[in-house]
Amino acid sequence: MKGIGKRVTVAFLSIVALLTASGVISLFELSNLSYDADEILSASSRDMEVSKNLLRSAHDHSRAIIDMSIFGKEDKSACRNALSELDSQISSMREDAPVALQECLDSLSMYSARLRSLTENYSATETVVIDSLTVEVHKVDGRKWYVEVYEPSYNNFTEQVKRYTTLSHGQVAPRAAQLSKNAYRSVAPVLISLAVMIAIVLMFYFFIYIYGVKPILRINKALTDHLSFKLPYKAKAEMIDEIKELNDNIENLINISKSNKKQESDAI
Repeated sequence: MKGIGKRVTVAFLSIVALLTASGVISLFELSNLSYDADEILSASSRDMEVSKNLLRSAHDHSRAIIDMSIFGKEDKSACRNALSELDSQISSMREDAPVALQECLDSLSMYSARLRSLTENYSATETVVIDSLTVEVHKVDGRKWYVEVYEPSYNNFTEQVKRYTTLSHGQVAPRAAQLSKNAYRSVAPVLISLAVMIAIVLMFYFFIYIYGVKPILRINKALTDHLSFKLPYKAKAEMIDEIKELNDNIENLINISKSNKKQESDAI
């Protein structure tokens, strides 16, 4: 390739192409990174929301059981509504849950069924058969029943909800690790292109100075010395392309000028 203009143009276009390519790659990786981060945050937020809803429904059921067993409220509709919400939430969780969480959901369903069984079988009174002729009806100690019978099942359910939350977060952990790798992948092209660009700029500066700036300075000094001190014009520098042509033209112009002056002197 000849011509300093073409060389400079190609050099700058190469830098632009490099920066454009690295920018496109980085934008693509950042887009993937943003998508993955959004997915992880959505999954984490969804799991927290599910756990919160389960615990809220379990708490509502516990409050309804307290009203029924301790305060003597005979209506079980509030208990059944809370259990229906629990079953509905567990069922909806199964649709998108991975295989690793299915066992945990099975345990949640089992504990929910245990709470339903306690609710349906609870009675404020119990019948005790003394003998074939004597039957006594006793009032159930609701507080004792709640502490000894219901509360262990309720605690099992809430602990299983916490276990589900822990397992679901464990499912997100590998994706978070992959997210970290994607972050490095999105930054790496920019860093590589930056290092290459610095190297290219330094090389470009070197060649511009050696083949552009330095020859022009030498040409200017040689021409100044010739005009000021009548020294022979001789620019000592490595020259290529148009700068060499410029130096040769200046030298030819000086030689022509000397030749014309000699001819005029000889004519006189």
